[in-house]
This record gives sequence, C-alpha cells and structure tokens, in this order.
Amino acid sequence: MSLRLLLDENVSSAVALGVVSNRPEISIQSLHHWRGGQLLGKPDELVLAAAAEDGLTLVTYDLKTIPPLLVELAACGARHAGVVFIDNPTNPNGDIGRIVRALIALWDQAEPWEWADRVVFLTPA
Repeated sequence: MSLRLLLDENVSSAVALGVVSNRPEISIQSLHHWRGGQLLGKPDELVLAAAAEDGLTLVTYDLKTIPPLLVELAACGARHAGVVFIDNPTNPNGDIGRIVRALIALWDQAEPWEWADRVVFLTPA
C-alpha cells in the first residue's frame, strides 16, 4: 500500500491544500472534508478503522490517545493503514509551511514503503 495521507481534525486543512498545490501527485485529505466530515469529533478508533478501510495513513498530533490505541489494535490482531505522528515542538501546529515541507519530504522518501501498521514521527524538512 503506497502512502496516502489523512490529516486528523487537529491538523489544519490548509496543510492538505499546501501539499497539493506544491505536489498534486500526493494523495492527501483532511478529516474536515474526507467522507463529508462525518468523522469529525468521533472516537479515534472509528477514525483509524475508517482510514484503514480507505488505505489512508493518519497524520496526527495526538500523542496521548493514539499510541495506546495502536497497542490495543496490535494486541487483538487488528490492522491500521499507518500513523504519522507530529510533535508540536518540532513541527508547530501553526507553521503550515513547515508541515507542508515535512510531509512532502516524507512522501519523497517513504511513498513506496509498505504502510500497513507502520508508525513514524514526522521530521522537519
């Protein structure tokens, strides 16, 4: 499965616009628009399951609730389509340009990787 990104609700949808305007070949969507925004505010396990159905790797700042959920999924043999964690000190939420550059750099490096069950931290570009 190639890298296709889904920004969670705490990542500005402007990031998706910035990525696509620079690199239209990158598949990236925002939870605010994906599936008509119907998963906004829904539990993380529902978002991860729906993202897995569509083969989308979740991009999130949620370092509190997602990691334990990934442990639970692994323990019961459930799969996900990958998670890219962003930490605020390294890639501040308000710095759209920095996040756009970092996601493009990640895609350039990691697009051909197998993304099922992969977890990475976004590094600055």
